[in-house]
Amino acid sequence: MSLAVTILMFCAVGAWAGDLVAQEQYRPAYKPAYPEPQYPSYSKPSACKPIVHHPSYPAYPKYCDPKAAPKCAENATVGWCLTDEEYPTYEVKYAIDYDPLVLKKYADVADQSANDLFDQGNWVGGEGFICPSEVAYSRPLRAKNTAGEWRVIVQDIAWPTYTQTQRTETCLFPEAACRTLAPCHLSKCLQKHTVHRMLSFDPCDAYKGIFIDTYKLPSACSCHIPAVKA
Repeated sequence: MSLAVTILMFCAVGAWAGDLVAQEQYRPAYKPAYPEPQYPSYSKPSACKPIVHHPSYPAYPKYCDPKAAPKCAENATVGWCLTDEEYPTYEVKYAIDYDPLVLKKYADVADQSANDLFDQGNWVGGEGFICPSEVAYSRPLRAKNTAGEWRVIVQDIAWPTYTQTQRTETCLFPEAACRTLAPCHLSKCLQKHTVHRMLSFDPCDAYKGIFIDTYKLPSACSCHIPAVKA
């Protein structure tokens, strides 16, 4: 039996040796022409500063100065605008739609005539005014109120068919001597003003809605003669 075991072991060793020879025969030869892969060397990172995340806060709304002149009045010499490219039509419409008392606040004189109030030439033949003036009927879109703050005036641009017309009379030669009076009287033409009430909108505070505000507008040009000193 030992002889048979010996024979089996001899056969197994021979088969294993044959497999090794076959493997060496079919193994591809190593070609040194192919370089070994090179990997970049990384240096040890330095200590990083901790990232601090600051909470984000909403930006503060831009401050609106109610006394700052609007764009339409930048080159104007009067306290109102008859044209306004930045008229807040949408905001005014919104305020009107949500105000149940807006019709009660509204007041306007639609038809106004100056034929019986002044002569357009100021001086025709032997008639006229001793202080020449210019009369106009206008619908301001913005105006400065009696507190010196600019307001948007409600007009048909935001409320169709509703307007607010104001009569203004401005001296053509303020502080000039009154015509036809002798220089010894020391007379001079003075600009007079009248306070008008108009439906308004505050562009700096839309929550006010539509309200009535007061405005000082030129209304007459009068001749003033100072008192004679004794």
